[in-house]
Amino acid sequence: MDAAGTHNQTAPVLSRHFARTAAILLAAALVVCLAVGATIAATSSRGEDDQRLRDALAVTSELETLLTLHVAANTDFLEGVGIAGYSSRGWPIRRAAAVAGTYDRLERELAGGAGALQKLRQLRGLSAAWPQELDSAARNLALASAGTVVQPTLLQHANRTLSSIMTLISDLRSEERAQIAGMQFRAQAQLVRQRISLAVASAAGALLLLFALFTRQRASLTKITSQIVASEAQRRFRDYFEQHPVSMLIFDVHTYEILTANAAAQRQYGATLEQLRSLPADQLRPPADVDEFRRDLQGHIESGNRGGAAGVRRHRRADGEIFFVDVTYHLLDFAGREACFVTAHEVTAHEHAKESLRVRSRALDASKNAVIISHKIDGNSTITYVNAAFERITGRSAAEAIGAELWNLIGCDSSTPDARSIRMAMRAECEGACLLQCRRLDGSVYWIDLHIAPVLDEQDRPTHFVTIFSDVSERVLYQEQLRTQANEDALTRLPNRLGLKATLASLFERAVAEGNKLALVFLDLDNFKEVNDTLGHTAGDQVLCEVARRLSGTVSHNEIVVRYAGDEFVAALYGRGDVDSFMAAATAMKETLTHSLAVGNRLIVPQASVGVAVFPDHSTDPDTLLKYADAAMYRAKSAGPNSILLFNHEIAIQDIRRATLAQALRHAVAADAFSLAYQPRVDPATGKATGFEALVRWRDAEHGDISPSVFVPIAEETGLIVQIGQSVLERACRQTRLWADLYPDIVVSVNVSPVQFERSDLPAMIAATLERTGVDARNIELEITEGVLMAPGSLGTLRALREMGLSIAIDDFGSGYSSLGYIRSFLADRVKLDMSFVRGIGRSHADEVIVKAVLAMGRTLGMRVVAEGVETPCQLEFLLDNGCDEVQGYWFARPMDAAAAHAYLVHDMRDVSDIQSTICTPSSTTSSGLSP
Repeated sequence: MDAAGTHNQTAPVLSRHFARTAAILLAAALVVCLAVGATIAATSSRGEDDQRLRDALAVTSELETLLTLHVAANTDFLEGVGIAGYSSRGWPIRRAAAVAGTYDRLERELAGGAGALQKLRQLRGLSAAWPQELDSAARNLALASAGTVVQPTLLQHANRTLSSIMTLISDLRSEERAQIAGMQFRAQAQLVRQRISLAVASAAGALLLLFALFTRQRASLTKITSQIVASEAQRRFRDYFEQHPVSMLIFDVHTYEILTANAAAQRQYGATLEQLRSLPADQLRPPADVDEFRRDLQGHIESGNRGGAAGVRRHRRADGEIFFVDVTYHLLDFAGREACFVTAHEVTAHEHAKESLRVRSRALDASKNAVIISHKIDGNSTITYVNAAFERITGRSAAEAIGAELWNLIGCDSSTPDARSIRMAMRAECEGACLLQCRRLDGSVYWIDLHIAPVLDEQDRPTHFVTIFSDVSERVLYQEQLRTQANEDALTRLPNRLGLKATLASLFERAVAEGNKLALVFLDLDNFKEVNDTLGHTAGDQVLCEVARRLSGTVSHNEIVVRYAGDEFVAALYGRGDVDSFMAAATAMKETLTHSLAVGNRLIVPQASVGVAVFPDHSTDPDTLLKYADAAMYRAKSAGPNSILLFNHEIAIQDIRRATLAQALRHAVAADAFSLAYQPRVDPATGKATGFEALVRWRDAEHGDISPSVFVPIAEETGLIVQIGQSVLERACRQTRLWADLYPDIVVSVNVSPVQFERSDLPAMIAATLERTGVDARNIELEITEGVLMAPGSLGTLRALREMGLSIAIDDFGSGYSSLGYIRSFLADRVKLDMSFVRGIGRSHADEVIVKAVLAMGRTLGMRVVAEGVETPCQLEFLLDNGCDEVQGYWFARPMDAAAAHAYLVHDMRDVSDIQSTICTPSSTTSSGLSP
């Protein structure tokens, strides 16, 4: 742009020069003689002026070369940012040598000017310092990917140095152009003198003419030389501007009109030169940044600095895309206008990388996990960075951490196996992870989940280690609590089933090693369910805790008592001698429970059924020995409350039979292999059947007929009773529906197990069955035990069932916990007097009194009384005399199938009696629907 200005200034000067030459030639004729001597002198001095002109042109060319080399170096540096490693690509040896040679030539050519030499030396010093600044900036950017903080001041300092270099070169060029212009003016003055001399010497004839022609030729040469200088400078700048890979443009500082832009700028902004010229320079910035652009430009103009670095700014392409550029500027005159020359090197990727680094750095600071970066030097790991979470977790400040050694910092014993594994991973330069126990400065213990990994350089060599850990103290404590809870009963604080299993393994190993015996004592509290049902679960919990306390007091330190499940406890007794000694100890444990304890305002006397199995007499396997103790307890419970029994092989055989039956029962339930028998309920005065009780029967292909007293308890324990009960109800309802067509008032009773009754969906299940079978609810009666009445929430369920139209009977009345309070709260439709009292009629005055009392209670409360198990005329007569409503038993009929029951309804009772004796075979003397 300066070369173009020089050309524009030279043209009018030469035009004026030729006009003056014509006048001088006319005047020279008068003074030709005087001018001869002056012409000769002027000719000799002209040679010196020509040499100085050539030197000035050479200096200008060298300054152009110097400018080109620095701009190229800056371009190469910018293109290599982020990929250049630890040194800049902008200053290779060849370029450095070219710059040094240029300075050497300039020092020779500027030897006569002290001021120019001083500027040249200053310029040479800046050129020597600038490559080092580029290297520092390049190294900082290369290390940014490894965690080093980017220092934008390094790049800014290098840009200021480059700006100073550009300014000095521009000043030297301006001085050289001024010298060339002065030489031109002096040459013009010299031509004037020569032409005056030529005019004076015109009388000399041909010699003077030749001198005039020579002078004219010299003027033409000067003109051509000036044109060549201006054209060459313009060509060099145009080539530099157009072919430069960095975006460049020039705009008017007052109107912001873009005057020109190189090809790189057109590609970068996605617009042609014509489109850019029609676009104000401030519109290259996003709308939000326009005011900032104008303020910055005005500040540059007012600062007096002709150029410099404007920093990284946001620009906008023609399609609206926002990107980042690193801007340098230079204020100049362009085509007679005040303009600004701008380079805009795109650094979007670099800015995104910086933003990514910033975000990552912020993420590290905000992370809840502690992050440590350590530098590996001579095999040692020295900390260079810690985040805020580290300070919070360890209680140590970042100032303490920087430069410290990792293991001392986190307060961990580096000799532990886990810590050694991490140290080995660091020595092996690989990843590692472990759980460590550490201590803070205040001595408090904390746990960390630590992970360490190396940071590799381009040659895959580890330079740093990144250590990440989180405070998992709460998790470790929780896991410890879980382990404790998994092996400990929450209510009694005794070990639980898992705790027993873990302890038994070590006890058995010890017994084998020492040759001692070991006994397992299995205790099950008798009638504990009644305590829960009558007094509530809180009272039951108090009983369990007291039982646990008493049992724990009977064992030694190397023995154990556990709460196995519900109201079951197991004691492992060790080294007490022979089997009799173990039985004596188990008996003593049982007896400790018989002392009464106060629960609320009630006194409870706990009792337990106890089974004992001994190692190695009964088994050498822990699980088998426990199963044998359980089997012995189960057999003891069947013998009566507060019983104790030592395991024997007969029990094992029965236990195996029971397990076999349970398996067969599952198959029977799946195949619905059950049938129903019906026992009539008879009016004792007329002998006519008023209804039936439906009784379940099971005949197994392998085991034959199996009594309900055998399989019903198994079904209740396994939960199969729910499916069996639903099947019994379904069949009974369908049969009742058929009978009700002929006998609308008939009522069929179906037993409901307490296990069934505990299900919250029992009313819904019964309602669905009634709807599905089409039977009227008034023809169905549900028989429940007294224990159901005392179960929590039972009264509400019973009332819901009665609201459906069903009648309710209390079965086996008097055999369990007969509570008049519950009878009063829920008045059943029927009360079935237990057969044990009926059998006492005629033999036991007490039984007869109880029978009379129950009959009187039924009449008074409006409940019908059914006497079960009537087998003799004496029993029937007593019941008739005392107003019994209905009877049931072998005196009238045994349980029979549906066909025989239908015949019983159709025929006279006498005829049916004869039929019954031939078609019915007794299967039991009890009348429970889900029992014999």
